[in-house]
Amino acid sequence: MKINNIWVYGVGGVGGYFGGKIACAVAAREPSPRKVFFIARGPHLEEIQKEGLILNTSVQTGMICKPEQATGNVDELPAPDLCLICVKSYDLDHVVRKLTDKIKDKTVVIPLLNGVDIYERVRSILCRGVVLPACVYVGTHIEEPGVVTQKGGDGTILCGADPAVPGLDYAPIVDFFRESGISFE
Repeated sequence: MKINNIWVYGVGGVGGYFGGKIACAVAAREPSPRKVFFIARGPHLEEIQKEGLILNTSVQTGMICKPEQATGNVDELPAPDLCLICVKSYDLDHVVRKLTDKIKDKTVVIPLLNGVDIYERVRSILCRGVVLPACVYVGTHIEEPGVVTQKGGDGTILCGADPAVPGLDYAPIVDFFRESGISFE
């Protein structure tokens, strides 16, 4: 399984934290076939397009995280190998519908949002791909447009296996997150 095109759909507190860390890790390994794409909106998107995302973590402040592209339109992007969905629960169904034509059979989708029924909601719309039920431990928020700040939590992602895709080797996913400096279990 290759993970080259990475989408972060929703670059608020959670998406900004994890997406920012991934973008910085990819940039540190140049040249790399990996490309990170942010999907955001409004003034936050405009600032990210101008300057990149500024990420303040409990360990480091002022990290400038520049994706390959930041956009509000998924039609502009290549199909993802990995897609983090980091939107509010009320936007989930709409976002997953926008993804259906872009997701490939081997695309890994990790929804990082509140709710006990998130996996079922994603799977009720999305028939392809690998969907990993997940939760996160991080306290973050948009400080101002273009700036995301971590205030708590250790930045860990916990995932389960996709019941619809038995026998998948998850080692490349675990390795990817560890290479990005993200605690992933």
